[in-house]
Amino acid sequence: MAYKRARPLFIYQGRQNNRLLNNKYKSMEEILFRLGSQVEALQVENAAVVQQAYHWIMTWLHQGQQYLQNFISEEYAQQIKNLASLIINSLNKALIQIQYQIHCAQINSRDLYHHIGSLYSNDVARRDIAFCALGITIGSVVGYNIGLHWRQTAKRIQYMKAIICHHNIGIEGVSVIDDAEVPMIEKSNEILIQVKAASVNRVDVRICSGYSKFYRRFFNNGKDIPIVLGRDCSGIVIDIGQNVASFDAGDEVFLAIPSWRPGTMAEYLVIAENQVAKRPKRITFEASASLPYAGCIAWDTLVNKSGIEEGNAKGKRFLIVGGSTPVGCILIQLIKLWGGHVSAMCMRHATKVLRTLGAEDIIPLDGSDIAKELGLHDRYHVIFYTDDQLIDIRILKKRLLPHGLFVSTLPASLTSDSLGFIFGMLFAAQVRVKLLFQYLFGINTYNYNDGMKIKPSILEIIRELVDADQLQSVVGAAFRPNHAEQALQHVLGTHAIGSTIIKFQ
Repeated sequence: MAYKRARPLFIYQGRQNNRLLNNKYKSMEEILFRLGSQVEALQVENAAVVQQAYHWIMTWLHQGQQYLQNFISEEYAQQIKNLASLIINSLNKALIQIQYQIHCAQINSRDLYHHIGSLYSNDVARRDIAFCALGITIGSVVGYNIGLHWRQTAKRIQYMKAIICHHNIGIEGVSVIDDAEVPMIEKSNEILIQVKAASVNRVDVRICSGYSKFYRRFFNNGKDIPIVLGRDCSGIVIDIGQNVASFDAGDEVFLAIPSWRPGTMAEYLVIAENQVAKRPKRITFEASASLPYAGCIAWDTLVNKSGIEEGNAKGKRFLIVGGSTPVGCILIQLIKLWGGHVSAMCMRHATKVLRTLGAEDIIPLDGSDIAKELGLHDRYHVIFYTDDQLIDIRILKKRLLPHGLFVSTLPASLTSDSLGFIFGMLFAAQVRVKLLFQYLFGINTYNYNDGMKIKPSILEIIRELVDADQLQSVVGAAFRPNHAEQALQHVLGTHAIGSTIIKFQ
């Protein structure tokens, strides 16, 4: 009888272990494949949901803007009803779609946890997971250090000189620092300007006492002070963002900014290109810096508030109280250019300058009876109040013709600066709603409060007038940054004529 030769027991057990190991490998690969498929599907679905939600939101905003514009232009009340109905229907459809997408994007969490648990219970998988976690940790640490080194290298912090108000206690809170950080371009539409000169305005003095602090906190992420002073400047473009098309490095520009923005009295400034204009070529940087802010205020006061333009100023009489102020000097020239008759009130030492600018009648403010002096002249169509001299406004208004206008160019008092915490929050909510409507109507949020008076189009007009020798700049005094406090005091004094300039370069 023939017997088969028995196989050794250890060979049989080894082959059985190999089969078990192969089965475990296949099971692990299958788990990883299914898990990866589900994660990829989840990512695809989430990306689709986000993309559709973004598309819906932009569509609603665009439709809302169009409907609001049509409603205002055509004055049909039915438009607002259609808009509300459209928004409600769109919201309902969007919610249904989002719920459906989220439902489709859901995965079976119980199966996922079961697969992960099975994967972790495998001895081979534990080792792989440990190596994977170690690799991720080492890579993250190395990548973080490399990125941190690159960021510090690219930043290349430099320092500049700036005139800063540290406390809302008046001019005493102003100082000049040499270690202010040079700003960097962060947006594609911004430009970096090397400031050559900046002018000192009366609103800067009021900012030192807290003027417009609410709006500074609102628009500057809760930051009020310290704040760089200065409302306008002239300089040279030294760097531009990727999408800047109107300017290039080397262009000479000038600009003005509202009271709630960080100022211009610094060696470098970053600002959006749509707030800048090329400066006049016929005058110096110092003379160019005297025009932007005062010019925009004068133009807004004359054209928008008074309705005076080139075609309707002839034959009309105008009185400018404070004709030697920066705004007064520009008003005299514009009115005279357009054919109006100009009378100016000023200190006696400024008489010669104002006559050179075009003022026919000069009424001295020092050592004279204002009421008696005004009684010697005919009444006026418009009186511009540009200087806060101690003059009884009732005396001035008596010299107006019937239906005449009394217009002040001084910074308006802001109730928001005296609001407490509760009322401040309510006022901030109102401002946010107003900004939302401005966005829906396509209005730039920069055009808020006194920002509405500052427009690059006005700067272009000023540049053309200066280059055509129809508008002169008046610079009465110039200071270096280290004498900023004296410059602010000079602006408040009675001897200032025209603009006071800070020269940086």
